[in-house]
Amino acid sequence: MSGILIVRLKGLGDIVHLIPALRMLQQNYPQHPLALLCQKPFGNIIPADLNVKVFELAPHAGVFETFKLLKAIRRQKFDYLFDLFANPRTAIISLLSGVKKRYGFDYRFRRNAYTETYSPPDPNLHLMKLFAEFFAEFGFRGTVKHPSLKPEPETFAKVDQLLAINGDARPLLGINPHTTYPSKAWPEEYFVEIIRLWFEKTGKKVLVSWGPGEEEAAQRIVEAAGKQKAFLQPKVNIAEFAAVLARLDLFLTSDTGPMNIAWAVKTPTIALFGPTTRKAVAPDGPEDLVLFNPEIECLQCHLEQCSHRSCMRSMKPEWVFAEICKKYKDMLQVTE
Repeated sequence: MSGILIVRLKGLGDIVHLIPALRMLQQNYPQHPLALLCQKPFGNIIPADLNVKVFELAPHAGVFETFKLLKAIRRQKFDYLFDLFANPRTAIISLLSGVKKRYGFDYRFRRNAYTETYSPPDPNLHLMKLFAEFFAEFGFRGTVKHPSLKPEPETFAKVDQLLAINGDARPLLGINPHTTYPSKAWPEEYFVEIIRLWFEKTGKKVLVSWGPGEEEAAQRIVEAAGKQKAFLQPKVNIAEFAAVLARLDLFLTSDTGPMNIAWAVKTPTIALFGPTTRKAVAPDGPEDLVLFNPEIECLQCHLEQCSHRSCMRSMKPEWVFAEICKKYKDMLQVTE
């Protein structure tokens, strides 16, 4: 195959932020076919028109599966490898890939896996721009733009049928109560209260989203709020989930992969931030709303576990809803 292999194992939001760079490479360097190594099933979010060959590795892949992947990569005889993750596992994969020109971040001993490394002046730069800077450092330059994910018409048709079961809920608010680790989570009871406040204001149900392993928690929130006020998102794949998000009028979430997909399909997103860095990933459209409590001293601590989670708990649902009403008063017909 030759061409370029790009490595970014996780997470889903990071892959979304990589799409603009993939599009830039496809347009500016068509002589180099593109391939991506990521964690399964995140490759499903890559638009088909980019013609990217996707290699996927299971989240807990063992040595045998990893070496099987390496064998497949070596057969392709890539000209360039760009490791945009550069953790110990991807450093080893890069080193054993058989690719002569290997580029990665300048991280401690892992720098030895690459022929050249990059140390970004601002490591907290918005990911879309950070990835563009990374490629530019090694001579692959171009303009990156918003991902602008556009689900296929047939995907929209299927999703519309699934959502039609719950009638015409406009404006339609979707909530994502799930996070990859506990410190980022907004309390479940806060989401239940938001559903109550939304129904009281609009008389419309709220869609509760979920992904693999999250259905039980989503169902718990629906039952706590009442099925006359909330409904469970149907089971969908990643492409269909993007279409669901595109059909929403508003989406409320913490810092998660779904937050980034909503940004990519241009659905106005209310993003709740606490322990993670807003600058790198927060949705930045004029219709988006990024909320956090600036009075918390340990804000952006990056801890995955926290005994008090005050950064998230201090954002009370009444305050969040008031900010939503202020930002989207025309949609909600709120008078000040």
